[in-house]
Amino acid sequence: MEKKTVIFISKLEQSLELFINQGHELGVSEDFHLEGRTVNQLAYNPISEDSLVVLSSKFILPTIEAYLPQKQKYIIAKRTVNYKNIRNMLDIPRGIKVLLVSDLQKRANETVSLLKSSGIDLDFYPYYPGGTYSEDIQIAITPGESKFVPPSIQKVIDIGSRVIDLSTWIEIYAHFKHEGRDSRKLTARYLQSIVYITEQLRDEVQKANLLRKHLETIVDRIEDAVLAIDDEDVIRLTNHKALQLLHLQGKDLLNHRTANSIPSHFYQIIHEVPYEKEEIVHWDNQTYFFRKTHIIIEGKNMGYLILFRKASEINKLEHDYRRKMLNKGLIAKYTFNDLSGISTSFQKVTDIAKKIARSNSTVLLLGETGTGKELLAQAIHNGSPRQSGPFVGANFAAISETLLESELFGYEEGAFTGAKKGGHIGLFEQAHNGTIFLDEIGDVSHSIQNRLLRVLQEREIMKVGGNHVIPIDIRVIAATNKDLECMIEEGSFRADLYYRLNILPIFIPPLRDRKEDVYLLTNVFIKKICNRLQRPSFVFSEEARKEMELYHWPGNIRELENIIEYLAHVVDKVVYPQDLLFKRSKRIVEESGETRTLIFEAIKQSYERKGFLEEIRVILQIIHNAKITVGRNYIIRSLQGEGWNITEEQLRYRMKLLNQDQLIKVSRGRKGSSLSDKGVEFLSYLMDKDRALVET
Repeated sequence: MEKKTVIFISKLEQSLELFINQGHELGVSEDFHLEGRTVNQLAYNPISEDSLVVLSSKFILPTIEAYLPQKQKYIIAKRTVNYKNIRNMLDIPRGIKVLLVSDLQKRANETVSLLKSSGIDLDFYPYYPGGTYSEDIQIAITPGESKFVPPSIQKVIDIGSRVIDLSTWIEIYAHFKHEGRDSRKLTARYLQSIVYITEQLRDEVQKANLLRKHLETIVDRIEDAVLAIDDEDVIRLTNHKALQLLHLQGKDLLNHRTANSIPSHFYQIIHEVPYEKEEIVHWDNQTYFFRKTHIIIEGKNMGYLILFRKASEINKLEHDYRRKMLNKGLIAKYTFNDLSGISTSFQKVTDIAKKIARSNSTVLLLGETGTGKELLAQAIHNGSPRQSGPFVGANFAAISETLLESELFGYEEGAFTGAKKGGHIGLFEQAHNGTIFLDEIGDVSHSIQNRLLRVLQEREIMKVGGNHVIPIDIRVIAATNKDLECMIEEGSFRADLYYRLNILPIFIPPLRDRKEDVYLLTNVFIKKICNRLQRPSFVFSEEARKEMELYHWPGNIRELENIIEYLAHVVDKVVYPQDLLFKRSKRIVEESGETRTLIFEAIKQSYERKGFLEEIRVILQIIHNAKITVGRNYIIRSLQGEGWNITEEQLRYRMKLLNQDQLIKVSRGRKGSSLSDKGVEFLSYLMDKDRALVET
């Protein structure tokens, strides 16, 4: 038997294609011949009288009536949502504002009614070309007409053109008087699409339940107490920490109204605390850090989140953090309270430093060796807004030139032979959010000066072997005992780097210019060192005290502390002038064997702390073997011959220490240096220590 013809008519080709494909999926094409024509095609492709016409909408009827044969039967299709395409709509929370975009106002309103009748509970706003909409709407839904969506909309969900409803397909069968079994078969196939979306939703529900369990596990592991409350004041999420602090262990608060579930005083606090600010609140005889923040989903306020934690826990966390930083040596131990001095010059320095501490600008500390530049740097850090951040020290005279670049800037894995796996974080990166102290800045080489200038200008670094810049937030405090302006004239220090460093200069006066502080510092060191050695305190005789005040202190406060430590080892109750090292003969042979050992061990430990005892040993050996006075160039060449690579600035610093410790004699002019008798004895002491170590 010849199949009857069903002709679909619509304004759009894509709608006709959708209807015919739907007819094939439902098996309708097995019973009828399906055709589709746009309104514009009717003029040259007429409709046969024995066919059934199905119109996509009642709105096109006036346009096509002239093309319909007399007494032509037609049906106006009832349209519905393509359920296969509504999955993305179900992700939108209830009540969210959305645009429903279509080409005509009538179609937009019709689609809104259709979606609402299908149970989609959203706040729809029909939109069409020329229409208006609220600017706070961020989501648009459209039935295949996304080209009409306003460009300001952030998210577009295209549910595709509406398909033909089951009732219209049954009406088609009824028109041709097909048997009931055909309509039952049609209904079964139509429901397959519903089953498809139902299976999808079942999988989504299972995934959502699993995701919720994961979320609950994660929230329970958060150190803060958590309460998530929706816009209807219903608790939607909490954790064990919140139940513990609210004394509600074992109770189920989920999906219960907040006012009926938690202590009334705490509920009052929740509503009094402002949004998006961390507040300190008092409840249940405890102090809490408390934060309330909005929960915004798709531009709509869906409730608020409460995070709270005992202040004592925060304090413990900060204490643990600072303890770990201290273990790493990345913390400043000294504050302005640890700086001792009553002299006018020193008081002026500390007053200036306290004001400068509040700034973020670079500081340059100037002063002789031993004046306490690092202590002042630490005090400035601890008096600044960065006090809770790291304090990282870098001594340019103590780090060899070959290691300096990688120590300062770090390196990437594989940057050079011997680079450790994973690379290395440099001192600048370790100082992020804190302060870096660049000690002995006058000893830095030209190549490092160039890189330092970029760090100071851009506040960013690049690791050795790296290919990208790393931004850093640091404050720089530099220090030197050299005249940088003279070095600029000599060409050994960059002028532009100097002006980047010399923003907030502080000159620390030498101890000889603050004589009234000598005895004050003496008493401070006596107390400190005697406590460390667990020995009784001692005092100075009047004569010894006068000698201390008259001495010119070339080594400044460091020399004073060293003398007090020496005295703590050798005197009983009273210090007399003959006990003072600077009053005694410089010939070490006049010292007793026991005293000589104490002095040498103190010197040795001092070099060990600075990290270059082995370099000192080799330098002394080179000078000793030369048998004549030698200059720095000779020593550098000899060091290089033995595999030591240090710069002239670093050698100059080490020679200065050897001279201060009276281990070498520096001749005037260019005659060079030679070992003193004390230096010969000290070198012999080091060699004896090495032999004893080998024998054990």
